[in-house]
Amino acid sequence: MSTSEPAAEIVIPDRLNMVQFFLDARLDEGLGDKAAIHYHGDPALAADPGRTLSYAELVADSCRVTNLLRELGLGIEDRVLILMPDTPAWVAAYFGILRAGCVAVPANAWLKAKDYAYYLEYARPKAVIVDASIWPAVDEARRAEGRHTKHFIVHDRSAGQQWSVPAGTVDLAKALRELPGEAQTEPTYRDDFSTWLSSSGSTGNPKCVVHMHHDFVWNTIAYAQRTLKLTRDDRTLAAPKLFFGYALASNMLFPLSVGGSCVLLPHRVKPADYFELLARYEATQFVTVPTTIAKMVAAAEEGAAEGKKLDKLHSLISAGEALPARVYRSWRDRFGAEIYDGIGSAEMFHVYITNRPGDVKEGSLGKIVEGYDYELRDDAGKVIEGTGEIGTLVIKGPSAGLCYWRMRDKSRATFQGDAVVGGDKFMLDADGYFWYCGRGDDMLKCSGVYVSPVEVENALIGHPAVRESGVVGYRDDAGLEKTMAFVEVHDDHRAQLDDEASEAALAEAIIEHCRGQIAAFKAPRRIEFVDDLPRTETGKIRRAALRELAKD
Repeated sequence: MSTSEPAAEIVIPDRLNMVQFFLDARLDEGLGDKAAIHYHGDPALAADPGRTLSYAELVADSCRVTNLLRELGLGIEDRVLILMPDTPAWVAAYFGILRAGCVAVPANAWLKAKDYAYYLEYARPKAVIVDASIWPAVDEARRAEGRHTKHFIVHDRSAGQQWSVPAGTVDLAKALRELPGEAQTEPTYRDDFSTWLSSSGSTGNPKCVVHMHHDFVWNTIAYAQRTLKLTRDDRTLAAPKLFFGYALASNMLFPLSVGGSCVLLPHRVKPADYFELLARYEATQFVTVPTTIAKMVAAAEEGAAEGKKLDKLHSLISAGEALPARVYRSWRDRFGAEIYDGIGSAEMFHVYITNRPGDVKEGSLGKIVEGYDYELRDDAGKVIEGTGEIGTLVIKGPSAGLCYWRMRDKSRATFQGDAVVGGDKFMLDADGYFWYCGRGDDMLKCSGVYVSPVEVENALIGHPAVRESGVVGYRDDAGLEKTMAFVEVHDDHRAQLDDEASEAALAEAIIEHCRGQIAAFKAPRRIEFVDDLPRTETGKIRRAALRELAKD
């Protein structure tokens, strides 16, 4: 395999619980009183105000979670599902789970009951820590698939004003008030299971990547500390939420590993509003995705950034989808803060190719992070020698996950020792910069998140007007991928296509229907009605033909 420039070896001790590396070591460094978390608070909840937590307070709260789990009978290797918005309780729960030797399974907090039922059956968590706002969907899910889960731990941020802790569940807030703030840390090994990260599956159901304590520490040193050179003075703020591995690292693990701090936002934020938040919290690094950057540039042109001091902001971290060069230039020319675009994956934990301080080539994904190796393979599986040819990326590095849980065939096809065989196509230029060229399968990547066409099509077909559909991606005016659905309607709805107003109303109704069936970010942004979908001789929808239609 081709390799990056030699770097000092990263040595991970055999005995390792990553809580000690990311959190407890800050107390040993005398940073107990330093701010670890700046919590914005939920604007919709008077009982959930903004506040700042020190490292000492965060360590104590994580110990209380550990003590709670042990009181409930959980121990090493037991899985705990986390379903919460970004709050200090999320962070305390995550580290408390690991301190107990349990395995954390963060999951998307914006899903439906059927999605949570899948997680309960697939991950088989012994306990679930869930925000009270999400409880109704989880309650429905547990009635369908809750036989493996012994304990539901509910966090009510409203202090009983809007929600409550249901009978038969455990009150997390009460535990954080009453349990001891000290606990013994389970002396796990570097190769013990630590966290399962979700990676979207081809059927719409996630695949959980099994990661060990070692993986998180190794990538943090290689990428966050050595490549991005984060310091104790950094304060991060993120658009993605902590349940994404991208933000879990970039807006929690990375800053805490160097004694910095992070800003947590429990609510959804409009792109235009990030200017005020970045200024208020004097963030030094904004963790985001290209879609949000493009929307912020557009909002700035309408005055959203006026009067907002961003002088502390030195960089943006961008990943999840390719950053168009013109979006990069628009941001850089207006605000000065550099954008380090890169690519990573749940399979490899985090970013392994990136632009970096002092080395940015606009439009590219940058160079490989030191310590990782790579191959580009052509469609026949042959290694591409030299530069300028498009191939499938095979990335190799010590942060590779072990497997997809309970998916033997997919695991063997993807994980080959420390190498991960992906589905993305890249080109390497003569200067060693990687350029993203698209995916080799039908998966979409919208707003930094993989979206399965099959899942969207299944939601579409539930609308009474939809006979059949085909879902592909299209590029918006900023060059970012969005979801488009080509739809055949039933004969009794064809009259609604006779005039533009009726057609537009039907399209909006179908989109709203999808938002009620699947997570809103997966729903199509555009509907195009067609008389007949293009098909192969065997009747399968020709997605390649739909992609060509989408370009037009």
